[in-house]
Amino acid sequence: MTMFEESPEEFGGARQRERPGQRTHLSASGLRARGWTPAMVRQLLGEPDLLLAHPQFRSAPQTRLYRVERVAAAERGEAFRVAAAAAVRRSATARASALRRRRKVLDLRRRVYAAIAGAYPDLARERVPQLRAPTGPGKSDASADSGTHDRQIDRRTPRTGPQEPA
Repeated sequence: MTMFEESPEEFGGARQRERPGQRTHLSASGLRARGWTPAMVRQLLGEPDLLLAHPQFRSAPQTRLYRVERVAAAERGEAFRVAAAAAVRRSATARASALRRRRKVLDLRRRVYAAIAGAYPDLARERVPQLRAPTGPGKSDASADSGTHDRQIDRRTPRTGPQEPA
């Protein structure tokens, strides 16, 4: 998020800073932090109020900045409430769908290992972990328990006794 009194064009290209703590413009990432999706930004705000060179990489796309007053006015509108509610619904539906697919894959995996264990009981069997709910946004159960792996394999000791010729 950046702070500007007015656009640089009005001051001959020179940027004028305000007192710290007073934000006059929000970047696209600042809007995302407030719950905006890229589609909502395009539909409700349209073109940015200010385009600046990327602060770290000159070859990167310009930073899009939107006036705080315009963002606040859009957030007070009914269109924003409807779009935000739809985005929340889509996100929840996608999360539930991903969890459903994950359970289906793990169930198939369990059935395959059970079939292999039934057909070849002397082979090493893999213990399949129980399905746990992810611990937070973007975290799978494999990353929930740091220091452990997703799978653990039981290694049986080789049999000692007469060996068959090869």
